[in-house]
Amino acid sequence: MSDEPTGTDGTTGSAGSGPRWPVIAGVIAVVALVAVGIVVVVSGDDDDSATTTAPGTTAPVDTDAPTTPETTEAPETTEAPETTEAPETTEAPETTEAPSELAFSVEDIDDGEPIPVEFGAGGVVEQCDGDNRVPVVTIDGVPDGVLQFAFVVDDPDAPTEDPFVHWVVYGVPGTATEITDGDASSTYGTNDAATQEWFGPCPPVGDGPHRYVFTLYALDQELSLEPGLDGRQLATSIADNIVTETAITATYERTAG
Repeated sequence: MSDEPTGTDGTTGSAGSGPRWPVIAGVIAVVALVAVGIVVVVSGDDDDSATTTAPGTTAPVDTDAPTTPETTEAPETTEAPETTEAPETTEAPETTEAPSELAFSVEDIDDGEPIPVEFGAGGVVEQCDGDNRVPVVTIDGVPDGVLQFAFVVDDPDAPTEDPFVHWVVYGVPGTATEITDGDASSTYGTNDAATQEWFGPCPPVGDGPHRYVFTLYALDQELSLEPGLDGRQLATSIADNIVTETAITATYERTAG
């Protein structure tokens, strides 16, 4: 008997039988399908990562992702316009000078200062000191409208009921620049020493310094007054015509007889 194996179909194998091709072909087909599947899967993954392009069209070039726009630089701050310089102020027109104030000075006698001894009444009264030097008054300023001057010197500290009057001059023209004794254009009144001229200071010894008030009156009328008026009479006569007045005060003291 033969040891040949028997086929499943009841035939026995023989040397003339070929390999089982159908089975081999099926296995190859299966392997091929598996390989194709693997290739397809791999290809699919690649395709997913690639940009699919429509047939016949060019794939768009990847546009760079939009970058954040550069921030617009803030506009340069506009410089504030230069301020227009204020127009130069127009200088106020020079005002017309106001009329001069009434002013005067006395040669060698200053306001608030002692009167030099030579002005004392010693030249006319033996017991007094000094030489009875006559003051020279200079008129330094005259307001408008002044037509005449009067001038009085008195001592309000004298031991008398009223100030002791030392000098009375009036009828002085409004154009005059100086007042003193002996001027024919002026009129002289009577002082309290009963003379019509300057009578210098002669306060009591040890009485302390006395004040001597030199007063200039400016008048708006040319008054015709008789000579010899005393200080009180003159004050009454010119009272209604005084435009202005001014004074300086000096002192005098006797320390020995």
